[in-house]
Amino acid sequence: MNYNKLVFRISSWPDLIGRTLTVDFARGKLEWQDTEGILSCSITPDESSEIKEKLSSSHMEEWAETYQPPAEIAVLDGYHWSLKLFDGRKLVKESDGNNAVPPPQHWNRFKSAVNYGHYIALEQGKKKPYTTRRKPHIG
Repeated sequence: MNYNKLVFRISSWPDLIGRTLTVDFARGKLEWQDTEGILSCSITPDESSEIKEKLSSSHMEEWAETYQPPAEIAVLDGYHWSLKLFDGRKLVKESDGNNAVPPPQHWNRFKSAVNYGHYIALEQGKKKPYTTRRKPHIG
């Protein structure tokens, strides 16, 4: 599967901001966002390859579009995650889940890639301010 940008977001109650990892492989940029703020940095070709290798071992191309717990299990709170892969501006893969994930061996390998990205952001990242959306112009 060809992709050059990954956006992964996970949140759980009551953490509504959650955590987001964005890796732009084409530009060599990585960004980590959580309740503490946004960390942004450049990544080396070796770091990029390491992340892609970990992602590849997670078999993301086989993941279902969505994951849900069995209907007989009622979950009133919990977590939600989403993964989007882009090739340029084109969305090439999308998967998400509510209180459910892909097979554990694949999910654990994927989490390893996310954790590695978080580590890079902590080690090399520079804090960026949160951006706010502009108010719509009325009138």
